[in-house]
Amino acid sequence: MRGVPHDTRNEAPVAARDADSAERERPIDLLAEVPPASEPVLVAVDFTADQLSLLFADADGRPLDREQWPLPPLDDEEAWAWEVGGRIAASFALEGQRRSALAIAVAAPGQVHPVAGRLERSTGQHAWDGLPVVELLRRHFGAPVAVENRIYAALLGETWQGAAVDVEHALYVSLRGIPQAAMVAGGRLVRGAEYSAGALPALPELDPAAPLTAEALEHVAGLLADAVALLDPATVIIDAAELHLAPLLPLLREVLARVAPGPEVVAAALGESAVLIGALRMATTLAYEWERKP
Repeated sequence: MRGVPHDTRNEAPVAARDADSAERERPIDLLAEVPPASEPVLVAVDFTADQLSLLFADADGRPLDREQWPLPPLDDEEAWAWEVGGRIAASFALEGQRRSALAIAVAAPGQVHPVAGRLERSTGQHAWDGLPVVELLRRHFGAPVAVENRIYAALLGETWQGAAVDVEHALYVSLRGIPQAAMVAGGRLVRGAEYSAGALPALPELDPAAPLTAEALEHVAGLLADAVALLDPATVIIDAAELHLAPLLPLLREVLARVAPGPEVVAAALGESAVLIGALRMATTLAYEWERKP
């Protein structure tokens, strides 16, 4: 049956063995009524080097439940598949529910080849270079699966439910961790020839607990202004620690008014939830396209 996970109960993965005791994160704004038994649900997955987050939604994209766990070191493909796939399968059966997957969308850390469904270069655990995300999950679930870069997913989230709803030309910049960017032009993601568009190697990694010096602030604002002038977005979305946002946004607006007037500069609205919400957007599209296949 499409969307029903294969039976993995005889040799349960780490995730399935301890799912009942795992503490579940349930933000109030991401909860709704649990669907009837056996109703297929959309699954959004976000994973980093040390954390796995899942968001479940009904067929219309309305969030139902959210869960989060720490990720242990996963040294090979099978370990990753058992841990992540096992968490999804175990969550389907929690509290007596009998859920199945309508579509699964994954946001992965690093450079992703979305056509091949593979994490090419991981910024999470080094063992994940070349990880065939789609293939591994399809072994356990009879549902369509897609994978995308986490920053691209965050941009999708912000243009779907965040700071730039329905904006067709938007630049998203994350200054948390390794600085990265993503852009939509004409409503389509700009990926680049090697699916690596958005790298910002000249930007330093910012300490979220330390304020920016005047020199660092001018450096960051200048580099971002150059990117905006080159790409010509209608809206620039900045995600950063509040300590950095407060001085950066007005300075970037001031610089852009001189060198590239026009774009609106806004703070990201969804915070760390942007990635999961963007993955959910991917899942809704994936399910729709799957249903339309002859």
